[in-house]
Amino acid sequence: MPARFIVSFGSTTDPGNEWSDLRGTNTLYYQGVDNQSEIEQLAQYIATQYASLNSNIILGFVKVAGYFFDGVSPSGPPATVKTAQQVSPVAVGPREVALCLSYGAGVYPGVPRGRGRIYIGPFGAGEMSEYPSTGLMNILLAHGQALYNAGSAAVSSQWSLYSPTVQAFTALTWIAVDNAWDTQRSRGLERTVKTVAALAI
Repeated sequence: MPARFIVSFGSTTDPGNEWSDLRGTNTLYYQGVDNQSEIEQLAQYIATQYASLNSNIILGFVKVAGYFFDGVSPSGPPATVKTAQQVSPVAVGPREVALCLSYGAGVYPGVPRGRGRIYIGPFGAGEMSEYPSTGLMNILLAHGQALYNAGSAAVSSQWSLYSPTVQAFTALTWIAVDNAWDTQRSRGLERTVKTVAALAI
């Protein structure tokens, strides 16, 4: 059966208030999950893999909720895994800025409904430059490969693309990362101060 995993991550180090600084949410789909135990194994694997990014990316916590998904609605009790709280780097880059990992089915670049994306960020200030470094791009590519390997590592399942338009799942064949930042104001902080200056003649 297909299963859906909601991955949430943030930078807060307050274990009692983890949602106060939510930085991102990724949704992953896997086909070939046979039972609740396999969902729990996959959730643990995915949480551990995301947490391993913390040396470069600001992930103070990672929470994964997984459940069976028939393409219309979730079913069964969710399997929830939360990683241990981690201390984020002090110097944090802009939270609007992320790096995009694209994935798809068929021959790259695929077709409009044959692609998906997950966004990872923000990053430590030391990682920020005009373009993402090759090293950082390779870290995200390795992350995508690890998510793809989750099936063979945890259970006999496969990371897949889900199209809500046609309600169909497709096995992935490629991943890609561009050497360009993805910026969305919706990921940023609300302003707390506005400074106004009168013009002088």
